[in-house]
Amino acid sequence: MYTWLHVLDWRATSDPNVLAVSDDREQLTYRQLQDRVEKTAASWYGLGVRAEDVVAVISHNTVEFLVQTLGLMRLGAVPLLVNWRMTGHEIDRLLEIATPVGIFADESCRSGVDNRDDLIRVVDGPGGDGWNAVVGIAGPAAPYPHNRLRSDQVAFLIHSSGTTGLPKVIPLDHGSLIRGLAGFAIDIGDQQRGSRHLVMMPLFHLAGFAQAMQCFLTGGTLFIQDGFDIDRVIDTVAHDGINFFTAAPTIIEMLVDALEGARLGADLSSLREVQYGAAPIESALLERALRVVCSRFRQIYGSTELQGFLSVLRPEDHVPGSDRLASAGQISQGWEARIVDHSGRTQPDGQAGELWVRSENVIREYWRNAEETEAAFTDDGWYRTGDMAILDEDRFLRIVGRTKDMIISGGENVYPAEIERALLEHPAVVDVAVVARPHPKWGETPVAFVVCAANAVPAEGELARHCRERLAGFKCPSSIEHIEELPRNALGKVRKVELRERLVVSSS
Repeated sequence: MYTWLHVLDWRATSDPNVLAVSDDREQLTYRQLQDRVEKTAASWYGLGVRAEDVVAVISHNTVEFLVQTLGLMRLGAVPLLVNWRMTGHEIDRLLEIATPVGIFADESCRSGVDNRDDLIRVVDGPGGDGWNAVVGIAGPAAPYPHNRLRSDQVAFLIHSSGTTGLPKVIPLDHGSLIRGLAGFAIDIGDQQRGSRHLVMMPLFHLAGFAQAMQCFLTGGTLFIQDGFDIDRVIDTVAHDGINFFTAAPTIIEMLVDALEGARLGADLSSLREVQYGAAPIESALLERALRVVCSRFRQIYGSTELQGFLSVLRPEDHVPGSDRLASAGQISQGWEARIVDHSGRTQPDGQAGELWVRSENVIREYWRNAEETEAAFTDDGWYRTGDMAILDEDRFLRIVGRTKDMIISGGENVYPAEIERALLEHPAVVDVAVVARPHPKWGETPVAFVVCAANAVPAEGELARHCRERLAGFKCPSSIEHIEELPRNALGKVRKVELRERLVVSSS
């Protein structure tokens, strides 16, 4: 029996007066956080929610988001963390899959689910029109769901970002996330009682939620921000003595730009380490970041289905100019990984193929979706990640694309990541994404969407020549499209589906 509720009970007993969490509106010690979680469980129980019921949580990053999520866990219910950026139609489609009995929403998100008067509804704001206000609900203590509060039980649900199509609901259990984060904390070494963590990644994503849970696991204090504002991040680090935060490389670059420009001289000396994911960090950016941000960077690679991190590129491997910067680090403890060809045969070291993984931490199934589960897992328990990757002899992992992103042009396999890296070597290119365009003769050809630095647009044909000097002919983009900004999801990953749709529209 070891769950996130046991972690909270432990902290409330051993560190009752330590500040647990803070946002713009309130601060709670670990004892106060536990008390609020108990009251929240009682409130939902009084409204009719029972153990194993699903309740959707649709909210921006706040203390109340965590209180509601942990309160539902305490009741034995299953919180579904919903991306509030979705449209009402998309949310309805997700709720049809998850079949919740209730919804918690903050005031800014309630309009997207105002039509769901068939569900129990609680709002962090004024009640009325079928909504119960958080502050207006009270009730006796909820019964303790012993059968639900076990390490192997589902703790909460997260849905896929939609990058690859229809949403998939992913059940995460208590034990897997605790094991993974405990191992990660041991590897970091100095995340300890009283450490200060800043979370700005969305809490509805595992990247944000896991950071919050790791802070609680190690007895730290969590400072919550809703989204990324460069000046606010710098001011918070300086004023509150932040030691750790997680960000995508694009955000790190914005931070570096500010610290070399308008915020030159800002005091970030409290920072011990910055963790990042979604993509490798470019050598030139790392060199600048080591100079003005902090001395330790750590890359993490994983996915929601893995319930944590598969590989880590540790600080000692963050050496400007090193080939290892292009990797996602070494495979972590407790994981088996193999690279396979299209027939499932293991590839030798250094050869690209699909990454398959196996571990006790991988989810067992998609929520009520036997078809997707069967497609994702082999009979002997390997999970097909869908990532195209290379493993070297030292077990460093390099992600080269997605299986669906791989372009087959004239019978040759073309990996978008290779073209993207080549284009990023041009001094005018600051961002790039490559997708496939159907071709009547070759089957597919690569098309590059390129973002150039202000006032640095290359001459016509210059980028094409740049590619021809670095890539085989069949790998060179058949077209290079200039774009002001690449579409990205909340984790900073490029939404290539939107770029493919743009090609379809332009061709029609």
